[in-house]
Amino acid sequence: MAITLVVLKEGEPIGRLSITGPAEIGRREESDPPGSLPVEHKTPEGRVRWVIADLDARRMPRKVCLIEPIEGALCKVTNIHSSNRDLYLTDGSPLLPGETRELAVPGQLVLPENYILHLRSDTSPPRSQSQADSTLLAGDPDDPWSQAMQSILGDLRGKSRFSEDPTGEPLRTLTGYSIGRSSDVATESMDVTTVLGWIEQALAALQCPVTSPHYFSGIAQTAARIIDLDRAEIVLWDGKEWDFSESRRYVKPGLPYDSDAPSESLLRKALESKQLVIYPNPGDGIDSISTSLMDLHTAIASPILDVLDDGKQILGVLYAARRRFGNQSRPATVLEPEQKLVAILSTAEYQQFFSPKVTHAISQNPALLEGEDAEVSVLFCDIRGFSKAADAIGPKAAMSWISDTLSELSAIVLESDGVLVDYVGDEMFAMWGAPEKSFEHAFRATMAAQTMMSLRKTLSERYADQLPCEVDFGIGVCTGPARVGNTGSRQKFKYGPMGRTVNLGSRIQGLTKQWNVSTLLDEATASFLPPDVPIRRLCRAQVVGMEGDIGLFELMSEENSDTELIRGYQNALAIFEGGTNMRQAAREFGELVQRFPNDGPSLIMLVRSVNELVHPSTTFSPVWTATSK
Repeated sequence: MAITLVVLKEGEPIGRLSITGPAEIGRREESDPPGSLPVEHKTPEGRVRWVIADLDARRMPRKVCLIEPIEGALCKVTNIHSSNRDLYLTDGSPLLPGETRELAVPGQLVLPENYILHLRSDTSPPRSQSQADSTLLAGDPDDPWSQAMQSILGDLRGKSRFSEDPTGEPLRTLTGYSIGRSSDVATESMDVTTVLGWIEQALAALQCPVTSPHYFSGIAQTAARIIDLDRAEIVLWDGKEWDFSESRRYVKPGLPYDSDAPSESLLRKALESKQLVIYPNPGDGIDSISTSLMDLHTAIASPILDVLDDGKQILGVLYAARRRFGNQSRPATVLEPEQKLVAILSTAEYQQFFSPKVTHAISQNPALLEGEDAEVSVLFCDIRGFSKAADAIGPKAAMSWISDTLSELSAIVLESDGVLVDYVGDEMFAMWGAPEKSFEHAFRATMAAQTMMSLRKTLSERYADQLPCEVDFGIGVCTGPARVGNTGSRQKFKYGPMGRTVNLGSRIQGLTKQWNVSTLLDEATASFLPPDVPIRRLCRAQVVGMEGDIGLFELMSEENSDTELIRGYQNALAIFEGGTNMRQAAREFGELVQRFPNDGPSLIMLVRSVNELVHPSTTFSPVWTATSK
């Protein structure tokens, strides 16, 4: 069997490969001749080697994986690198070093440096343009959300069949699922589990967050097209009234009723029941049909529930409808699988990166994505010991643990009106202070960090029988100016900050290991905190790759906050920074180490005091210099 590999970088296709036997995939080697990529070479053993990335893609190994076609629309994929763990299969599961798995074709591989390989069988029959235009999710070339959905749901195209009914209208058939268009009767003979599995997987893999200016209309457009309705929109609920907006609406081009409002009776039913409602509903009598429903042929309303409040509050409704006009030859009902799909879409609506407050701000002012200067507080949280724990408990359990942990950390950010900017492996990046201005962003970020520290005990108890060590985090918080907007690309939107504050925040998080503390703050963050927040100034510090020095502060958790330790440390630090009595400074820090043997900062400062006492500097500087990130 021959396999075609479509190579994508940052969502953009950059080349196409064809393999009939074992083929290595990886980065260019220094000895390879220059030229455009991807390019085919031969290994010394005579095996095909496809080079898809250049020398500057440092995280991409020179030999990342081996792909070999086998019988039965399958291929074998082997992680041939000794340590690379940044390799994932279609279902999102990791392929560990040395591991070989069978992968169904069509399928995909996610590689380091945001490279993706889409695997397709060369035996797939070509499709005409008319068929491509009639697929389940027809893509809008100007809509990144739609294009992302197209890419991930590409398998649906390959499994879709089109024929004609006696009237000449096309029948849409997807693995046996057909909607007759010659009458108002819809039939269902679908492998529901299979199709919904594809859709659920697509939504889980979709990483175009709510920050995209097309996000809301993209959700609406997808809902309308999948169930063949004429219009759809996201209607928000502020607790008192409905909020309608064209930016969250999709109307099929050329229709005469683009200004029609959604049926208020359906919206009210969804609001009151917090459940999906449809029209016509066989259980409703003629008397129950309101005026707003009289002109509708078919409609559906799915509530968007606040996931942060256990679904107790409704945030809005995903509404889609088809008006009754002309000769109707389409089904006058929404099939159960289609209802489930709409429910999935409305669930995905607010299980994105933002609290409802932030979501509303961006939806009302898409210009925020273009970028603005703002003072923000950023937080980086690293899960300590993930690699070691993953080796001990295995990839399946590790994936479950990391997903649960990141979900708990994310909830803390959202509950404090923060923005989840990104996940990078086992690290989370969050922000406060934008898109809505706030005078307390530093305090909110600090309180979120303190709540995260209290989460360690809960997670350690939850996974006590699985993990070889207790759960711990390294957290860095930094406050300052940043340029905030879409820091992603046209293919993947990512709302967040850029600039020195972000870089410094990341560096500060990295210093938590060197100082053996859980949370570090910069002096700007510390200056905004009230006196009752337990912090201590550790020193002046010079971080790697950045000019100038900063004040470094530790945020102490409730269990390790000790007023005697804080007071004693500050006294010893003042003596040390005076630079004239290192013997006394060493004595003070030594006493702290005896009383608090697990206190990393006291031990570091004792070593510094002793070194300065034994080997005095020509010109003394109290600034501590980091040797690594």
